[in-house]
Amino acid sequence: MTELIFNITTTIAIVASLVVAWGIFVYGRQFGDETLMTRRYAALIFTLWAAQMASMYPIIKPQGVEICASLPLVIMTILMTTTAMCASAVMGRTHHKNFALWVLMMFVPFVSLLAHLMMKGSGNYRPIFSLDDIAAFRATQPMVYYGRAVFVAILMTFWILSVGMVAEAYIHYSKARAMAFKTEDAEQRDGKAKLAITWTSIDVAWLLTWCLPCIVPHIIYNVIVIAALIITALAYRRHVRYIRARNEGRLATLQIERRIPLLLAMDAGGTTEWGVALHGNPLFEGKPMLNDVAQALGVRSADLSEYIQQAGLTFLAWVSDIRLRHCAALLADTDRKIIDIALAAGYNDLSTFTRAFKRLFGSTPSEYRKENRNQN
Repeated sequence: MTELIFNITTTIAIVASLVVAWGIFVYGRQFGDETLMTRRYAALIFTLWAAQMASMYPIIKPQGVEICASLPLVIMTILMTTTAMCASAVMGRTHHKNFALWVLMMFVPFVSLLAHLMMKGSGNYRPIFSLDDIAAFRATQPMVYYGRAVFVAILMTFWILSVGMVAEAYIHYSKARAMAFKTEDAEQRDGKAKLAITWTSIDVAWLLTWCLPCIVPHIIYNVIVIAALIITALAYRRHVRYIRARNEGRLATLQIERRIPLLLAMDAGGTTEWGVALHGNPLFEGKPMLNDVAQALGVRSADLSEYIQQAGLTFLAWVSDIRLRHCAALLADTDRKIIDIALAAGYNDLSTFTRAFKRLFGSTPSEYRKENRNQN
């Protein structure tokens, strides 16, 4: 049963990798240089991911689950190097433009791939299924064993170099980000940097499953990869949507729609994701002001006013609507007391909150909570 689940999740991961690779490559191509590097690297990296996942099928043998398999390690080393180059490029480094560095980083993995194929073709490749097999391998075929050990050690060196490249790029990026004002463009870069770090971490985590003679970790890893592919596709779609909105002059609308739920979640203030420090939440003040809310959202007052007018509401009616809907979500999803929700949302007393809530939803807060809990 576990072997079947492994094969199914591996197949899904392969298909998902190819769909994401070439879906990203095609989607957003009309924006030219703004998406070109992302599209090229996505096509390369996720196609390599598909190849890597395909190389995992043969590790399941009648004797058990092969550990320290050579072919997946070689392909994963090529993938790790490519990911490191892409990640460093996303974080502002230019290693990916150095052809000599590409040759240096890829030469040994490709030579290792040829060596593996030669060993396989000559019948000298020996699969390993346990630590006892490693000891037996060393005793019966010492030359082949030590040759393979050197092969693995050299590839591990390139893993360390790749991780070091990403770490150095992240330090460089963090320093540059600390000196820059947090803009929407910076948020987009932050999102891409986080994805780059995530995929580097996923690459490194693979080494753990590579060493384990058990199929379950491979299944869990496949699920993680599938989830990461979905997140990556959604993040890229959001990035393209941002570029389109910016080019069409609709960026403020996009910012407001994305930031309102995040601002509503900040009952006690704090620092927003877009870099605005709040001592309190202006949406929950007794008499909210347009300028204060716009400043909290990081947009111009004129842009927020236009956005509200397009909704056909006055400013106060709009604030009342969004915070009452926020309160409704809290009633449905949390066990917070109704009076606490009302006071946190800027209402002076429970009766005022109840009247406003009933006008919008047709039921009292307690009735709404009961009906919603019954539905769940």
